[in-house]
Amino acid sequence: MISCPVLGICGYSGSGKTTLIEAVVGHLARRGLTIGVIKHDAHGLNIDHEGKDTDRFFKAGADVLIHGPDQSFFRAHKRGEVSLQDLLKQIEPYYDLVLVEGHKTTPLIDKVWLL
Repeated sequence: MISCPVLGICGYSGSGKTTLIEAVVGHLARRGLTIGVIKHDAHGLNIDHEGKDTDRFFKAGADVLIHGPDQSFFRAHKRGEVSLQDLLKQIEPYYDLVLVEGHKTTPLIDKVWLL
């Protein structure tokens, strides 16, 4: 059971998902809420720059935590299938609201479809 609100933002490429999420996050964050966003990318992830240290560590087989003064990022190799529900259970204690971008066919409590 997920205790924080979860809202899916779905639509095809170019429908305005990112623009809507950016506006909603900005609006709610200014009011003091902590917002998490889970982005699904069916085409694969391209996060790190080719040849940078962290990319080289990852390609060598390590999971990499990148930590700086104002942000952290964790890049991990996939180990088996992780459902959206399992992922939500892991992160929900840290957020007032989680927005899920994509996951068109994944059942969620509420979804907004952009045309």
